[in-house]
Amino acid sequence: MLIKKRFILAVVCWLAAVSINYADRLAYPLEFKEEIRFVPQKEVVEILSLGHRGLAADILFIQTIIHSGSLVWKPLTYQFDSEWSYQMMDTVTSIDPRYLTAYLFSGMGLVHGPKDVHLARPILERGMTNFPQNWELPFWIGYHYYVYLEDYEKAGEYFWRASQYPEAPDTFLSLMLSSLKKGGRYEMAILVLKRLIETTDNEKVIQVYRKQIVRLENLEILQKAVDYYVQSRGREPTDLNRLVAEGFMSAIPDDPMGKKYIWDAEKYRVTITE
Repeated sequence: MLIKKRFILAVVCWLAAVSINYADRLAYPLEFKEEIRFVPQKEVVEILSLGHRGLAADILFIQTIIHSGSLVWKPLTYQFDSEWSYQMMDTVTSIDPRYLTAYLFSGMGLVHGPKDVHLARPILERGMTNFPQNWELPFWIGYHYYVYLEDYEKAGEYFWRASQYPEAPDTFLSLMLSSLKKGGRYEMAILVLKRLIETTDNEKVIQVYRKQIVRLENLEILQKAVDYYVQSRGREPTDLNRLVAEGFMSAIPDDPMGKKYIWDAEKYRVTITE
């Protein structure tokens, strides 16, 4: 009998809670309104901050975070205002140049597409100037070039720069290796592979890395031979066999993984078959 009363009481409480919530929604319906956005002038912010530049930067930074984060639960008709957001971050990092979190958020939290990459880069480079030993800032520029712009040469340059800092982890070495290979930076890619060999004791993995080193060495040799061919003949070879036929190489090297080296005229680069 006691259990039955408790069950009935629980059902009554649940129905009361549902009714109150329903009445509340009728009285105060959820309404979305477009927020008012403007970018205050840096000089005005500095004057109004009364010397509390860090506090002023925090307030503007929070406004930007709220705009970006609120899009998660707002209808799809509300779009991210990248122009306003990056102008705000420019103001934030101008009045407080040592605001590392703001620089990192510009690279991690505000980039939604290729357009944002170009808006984020000046802010991240400003951060690199103010934090010359921080590996994350060049890493994010490289990541943007890799993922959004597919500019693997640029991505490799920034990944390489990030990897040179003492606190840079080894976790992004594979990503850097991919960008360097796709960008044709074979010598640098070989250095990354040698570094990867140092990070593992797995002999099978080491053998794979060594084969990749041989492949990249072959690609580097073939690329230099093509460059010399173009310099001498004034035209590109129709295929790599022309290098042997016309005496620029004695033979095309064998790929250690059984693939075939080919000349990609569109990329102006020696590549391998898929």
